[in-house]
Amino acid sequence: MKLSKKLEKALNDQIRKEYEAAYVYNGMRIYLDDAGLRGASSWMAKQTQEELEHAEAFIQHVKSMDGKVILEKVEGQKTDYKDLLEVLEAAYKHEQMITKSISEILDLAMAEKQYATENFLRKFVDEQVEEEESFRDLIDLVKFIGNDKAGLLKVDSGLGKR
Repeated sequence: MKLSKKLEKALNDQIRKEYEAAYVYNGMRIYLDDAGLRGASSWMAKQTQEELEHAEAFIQHVKSMDGKVILEKVEGQKTDYKDLLEVLEAAYKHEQMITKSISEILDLAMAEKQYATENFLRKFVDEQVEEEESFRDLIDLVKFIGNDKAGLLKVDSGLGKR
């Protein structure tokens, strides 16, 4: 079972996006660490690792489908943010972009009746629902605590337990 060139390209683009997500989250981790939010920094480090694992899963899928993996350039990412809320809102927006991308690849796989790729992608669709919900919940929590430093420390501590 071989991938079409169009589907192979879409999957390779997703590999780049997963590596880019790791860069985005690592930049956020660096900011959070510099801001003294060690728990949030640890949480974001785990997000970074998760994105690297996703990239590897996409690589292995392309290879298992007799496709050619192409690693494209990943751009540098920012490491400066205003506060935790800005970090979380940027991360949520990034997750929405990833969700859209995976959904578009799934649409292509379904149109091509590429069932193995469809099954592979459905796991990521389900995971994206969880990712977006997680960021929305954190954004709501941080908005709720506002400028309460004790509340922020409590959230930071909770994030460090992930």
